[in-house]
Amino acid sequence: MAFDVSRIKSPLGFGCMRFEGHGDDTVDIAQVSEMIDCYMRAGGNYFDTAWAYPNSEKTLRKALVERYPRDAYLIASKCVAWSNCTCKEDLEAQLQETLATLGVDYLDVYLMHNLGGTRTAAFERYDAWEFVKSVKARGLVKHIGFSAHCTPEELEGFLAAYPEAEVVQLQANYSDWDSPDFRERECVELAHAHGLPVIAMEPVKGGILADPPQAVKDVLDEAFPHDSYATAALRFTASQPGIAVTLSGMSTLAQVEDNCRAFSDFKPLDDAELAAIDRARVVLRDSGGIQCTSCDYCAKVCPQDVGISQSLAVLNHYLAYGDAASAGYQMGFVVRFNAGKSLVTECIRCGACEDACPQNLPILDYFNRIEKEIFSVEPEQPQLMRGSTVGKR
Repeated sequence: MAFDVSRIKSPLGFGCMRFEGHGDDTVDIAQVSEMIDCYMRAGGNYFDTAWAYPNSEKTLRKALVERYPRDAYLIASKCVAWSNCTCKEDLEAQLQETLATLGVDYLDVYLMHNLGGTRTAAFERYDAWEFVKSVKARGLVKHIGFSAHCTPEELEGFLAAYPEAEVVQLQANYSDWDSPDFRERECVELAHAHGLPVIAMEPVKGGILADPPQAVKDVLDEAFPHDSYATAALRFTASQPGIAVTLSGMSTLAQVEDNCRAFSDFKPLDDAELAAIDRARVVLRDSGGIQCTSCDYCAKVCPQDVGISQSLAVLNHYLAYGDAASAGYQMGFVVRFNAGKSLVTECIRCGACEDACPQNLPILDYFNRIEKEIFSVEPEQPQLMRGSTVGKR
């Protein structure tokens, strides 16, 4: 049975990877419940989670599943073969844990999680697609597909290898839309040509487009006077043909309210708005910032528990302000104190992080730069710290 996209009631989907405090047991259930209520009142009903998202499924059970009838929402989750998986039986264990943690009898959408690059081999090793098909045959999921950070050539191969796929989840944002490194437009158009609805992820690129460099803000302020930078990015992605729903990883009630307002009477971007996005893309490309989305897939495979995304966030702070002493203190505060992670000086250069990175970032090159340009300078004392808020939405 084909995936009936009319069941998705809003072009805005609720991405459930970025609940505040998602890395431990500190998620504020009352706050998330209020966020979900706001989203549901605005007409939304599509929730995207995954077994690999810490505390996400547990939070959804308390804030959504136990508070709304099952037919009021759609839940998509995912199986992971490239992390904590050693045999085929682990995939079944993941699924059963997902269903039990969510407190549901079935999932509306079940995806192989994050195909592309070296990650694909793990799915093939454990016959993950055959497993996903069997899950649908057993009535535990309604629709199946895959998510991918990949080239159009890889995507063409996936579509040939998985002809039963009913939906595909792809990255789509204005920063990478026509990038020769990501080729997102080609991927979305390819899926659309095959008749598959696209679930768009990373429309705000992990928060980078929610708080872009000032030169980008200047362009967007003129063209989108009533939109936040995040909703301008979301509207761009949702305007592309073939995209059934655009996921926003919302962390606060204010973000939910902002996003819902922008999608309350959604209209695709007009020519003038698209031209402004093109100008913003050029300015962003020339800014030189590191395009890390803080997905932390790299952290899951790091044998030294290095604070990779946190370190790259501080490196971006250094690139923006040129203050190595301040950045050196930020490394200690953000990486060691806030995140409880190891510094890049403890990296053994195994390269596992680069293999896992869906953005294909040269992480080890960035580590070398941190050691050379930041750690070679005496860090500031805490009382002299400036610009301590380097985290991302």
